[in-house]
Amino acid sequence: MYKVELMLEKTFCHVKGITAHFERLLWERGVEHWDDFLEKESQLSELPRKMLDKIKDELPASKKAFQQKNLRYFQNMLHPKEHWRLVELGKVGFVDIETTGLCRGSDEITVIGIFDGKSSHLYVNGKNLLDAKAKLKEFDIVVTFNGKQFDIPFIEYRFSCSYDFVHLDLRYLLKEFGLEGGLKSIERQLGIVRDSSVEGIDGFEAVNLWYQYKRGSREALQKLLKYNEQDIVNLDSLLKHYLKIKKERLFGAMMYSTIH
Repeated sequence: MYKVELMLEKTFCHVKGITAHFERLLWERGVEHWDDFLEKESQLSELPRKMLDKIKDELPASKKAFQQKNLRYFQNMLHPKEHWRLVELGKVGFVDIETTGLCRGSDEITVIGIFDGKSSHLYVNGKNLLDAKAKLKEFDIVVTFNGKQFDIPFIEYRFSCSYDFVHLDLRYLLKEFGLEGGLKSIERQLGIVRDSSVEGIDGFEAVNLWYQYKRGSREALQKLLKYNEQDIVNLDSLLKHYLKIKKERLFGAMMYSTIH
């Protein structure tokens, strides 16, 4: 789990009818946490009583769900654009695939890479690819780059299954901060440097490496796996960057503490 320090317990937008504007009004009055609300509710008489009552009625259930690490409770309560807050409640996995093309109906997955925050797990077509199906079920939250359109639909088609994890797609999250383009482009914008052995490799070259491997080149497979591993490990770095900037913009740099 990520230690993002009270990001979920600082929000009131999971309460039906509470807007980001009303949440900001609470923060401006020193109500920056659920416990603050319970302590200072009597001091908020200038705010609409109906809105305050909604929060008061919901917070006991929210606190209980948080203590139980009930991720699904908050997944259903929060708007999908706020699901980034859930990383403190569940196990996070970073996922990237390599394929022989773009059409999941006719092309094959060649490699599935999964990073659990500590170790990389790489699955290869013709060897252990099917093991990735069970591995993915270990995670409550999956992080990808463009995975909503590509990686996860490809995986679900290949495995004839559907996953119900929370899906954070960094392509769309980072766009909020003006970071657009492909994964490698955004990495360069943020100063993330790849290992020299795979620097410059792109999706097209990844396909070539796979076919070189199929023709007998073990070196090509190792390079392909290294390339995929860089993708999944760098997704971890990109998520941390997103959370850092998100917290700074929401609460100000003075309130930001390092994400571990």
